[in-house]
Amino acid sequence: MGSRRGAHCIAGVALLLAAIAAEAAGGGVAPHRAFYEVGLVHADPAAGIEALSGAAVYDWSAACDRTVVNRETRLAIQTPDGESVSVRVEFSAWERLDGLAYGFSSRTIRNGVATEARSGTARLDAAGSGEVTYSRPRGRRLALEPGTIFPAAWVRNVIEHARAGEGLLTNRVFFGEDQDDLLTASVLVLPDSAAGRAAPGALDGLSSWRAQFAFFDAEEEVLPAFESSEWFYENGVGGDAVLTFPEFTIRYRLKAVELHDPPDC
Repeated sequence: MGSRRGAHCIAGVALLLAAIAAEAAGGGVAPHRAFYEVGLVHADPAAGIEALSGAAVYDWSAACDRTVVNRETRLAIQTPDGESVSVRVEFSAWERLDGLAYGFSSRTIRNGVATEARSGTARLDAAGSGEVTYSRPRGRRLALEPGTIFPAAWVRNVIEHARAGEGLLTNRVFFGEDQDDLLTASVLVLPDSAAGRAAPGALDGLSSWRAQFAFFDAEEEVLPAFESSEWFYENGVGGDAVLTFPEFTIRYRLKAVELHDPPDC
């Protein structure tokens, strides 16, 4: 594939949307497992993709001191020369509720062979400076510049700006799941809800909204590495989405949702 990010990101932004949606509605994210169908919208010849299909499973749960996310994406890719490639991406993360500690682990399996793996923990001080310590690759360390935040803390920033009516928000965020550890993330939440959107039974009757995301590499200040337009529901479940990379565009469609009880703290 022309971009290594496609498999990683196809369900990733749903984590951010989930918290944005629930907080915008005045409640907590409903613990849940969501199932998505993945498909190709279009691909340039340079992408090396003739066809793509797959599925993503996203699981959000909560403990009394942290949020926990697990997801798995499976893709079947057909190249222009007829080669069939299977890709499985597994990612899990936890973030402490105060936003100062974060743990992550990811693994990519291509045609049954593990090709990438990374894991580690990261900590910040109150000023946003900190360090990432990797267990895979072992011994690697990454300094986090002042103002860096983790995903759930970034979501809280987005919510505050959206409620204040300030529109576009840009932050430096550490995700830890791709080859570029730090991304500059911009988001615009559109204010109008959409009535009558088809939804799985567990979401029947809930309001939904749309948001636009853009993510920039450390070295790139003009063109985003990828963009996303996504729907989300008021209880925090991410809905349908379209993700656009420089050489191809992927969509995922929400097919089913299982809601779970929140923790008793």
